[in-house]
Amino acid sequence: MNKIGRLGVIGDVHAEDVRLEMSLAHLEQEGVDAIICTGDIVDGAGCPDQVAGLLQDYDVATVRGNHDRWLIENRARHVPDAHQQADLSDESMSYLASLPTQIEIETTLGKLLLCHGIGDNDLQKIWPGTPRLPMEKSEQLDEIISEGNYRFLINGHMHYRSLIHFETLTLLNAGTLKGLHRPGFSLIDFEQRDITAFECDAKTVTFAKHLPLDPPQGSNPWSNTQAFTGGWQPLVLYPD
Repeated sequence: MNKIGRLGVIGDVHAEDVRLEMSLAHLEQEGVDAIICTGDIVDGAGCPDQVAGLLQDYDVATVRGNHDRWLIENRARHVPDAHQQADLSDESMSYLASLPTQIEIETTLGKLLLCHGIGDNDLQKIWPGTPRLPMEKSEQLDEIISEGNYRFLINGHMHYRSLIHFETLTLLNAGTLKGLHRPGFSLIDFEQRDITAFECDAKTVTFAKHLPLDPPQGSNPWSNTQAFTGGWQPLVLYPD
């Protein structure tokens, strides 16, 4: 498989089949080499069968999210907009069960790890700490950084499109298509070393933000999550 130069990035879907179809069509028009998705296919206002079909039709590399796991295990069905196993076709349930927890992707700038949380932990959150939210550190991410196998990690779960720069790894939270959480998606151009984010309402896709992949000039990337000190100014992929 050739190394990926342009990558479409879709966050947690939560059954938003209309927005997913718009996002996939836009990324295809942009001429990406591949598209990835951070999972959480179910538990939302739309149709999970449509979502599963679209992800397969567009050959999207997708990992399993905690909501997908919960549905398979018939757990936590009290969450808002929860789906039941009977709401999905046998084919969609089989698709959910087949999804891996992690996928490795070769990019032109180095190896990328796709997961929902961190690694095989689909509930793990990472947050350097802001005045409103306390720090969320991760020994599992620190181990990934220490092993040095990956240049990038893309995850979901937090529904917040943002970049976190470590000395040897860049983490991108892919956000979500869920309507209440500023829905959108992104396109990474590894050749140009930048990322472009888009937002999508019920009918249109619009430009949201353009950022370099590299750390901002003058910044001091962390060595790992144990170096978090709070007071972070988030580097977000939303309009100014």
